[in-house]
Amino acid sequence: MKKINFVSRYRAFFLIAVLFSGTIFSCSESDKDLVKPKTITDVIFENEQFSILKEIIVSTKMGDALRTDELTVFAPNNAAFLSSGVSAGSITSQTPDSAMSFVKYHILGKRYEFASLKTGENKALNKGYLKILKTADSTITVNRAVIITKNINAANGVIHVVDRVLTEK
Repeated sequence: MKKINFVSRYRAFFLIAVLFSGTIFSCSESDKDLVKPKTITDVIFENEQFSILKEIIVSTKMGDALRTDELTVFAPNNAAFLSSGVSAGSITSQTPDSAMSFVKYHILGKRYEFASLKTGENKALNKGYLKILKTADSTITVNRAVIITKNINAANGVIHVVDRVLTEK
């Protein structure tokens, strides 16, 4: 009878030890388990409405550049490219510097949420200037392109979707 009681206690201790160690070891996280925040590049590449912009970014090899720094991107969606009469091919067929300048013209070097966008002339990454205007009805335009979707947050900045391609004219 005492032998049975000893075996039961041994089993109970063993079961508790296994459960405790299983709990301890299963709760450890590795870097592979963590969900990393999406960068501007990730948001653009994963969203079908930016497929034309994605093609231009890939051809200019600017994907990595849009994963760093705190940026504001005025991203034309596919409808904006179509209404502006601009195709990915018309941009990617230009010299690499011109195509890169096209992309950089849509980017400010700081993060600006919609409410904090500064009116007036703002320097784009290509050294050109974007003219930002606020109207009485809280609409903001960038070089006459209207921001149609604001504050798409990314780990390294913010994206504002515009209804046409930005040009310096």
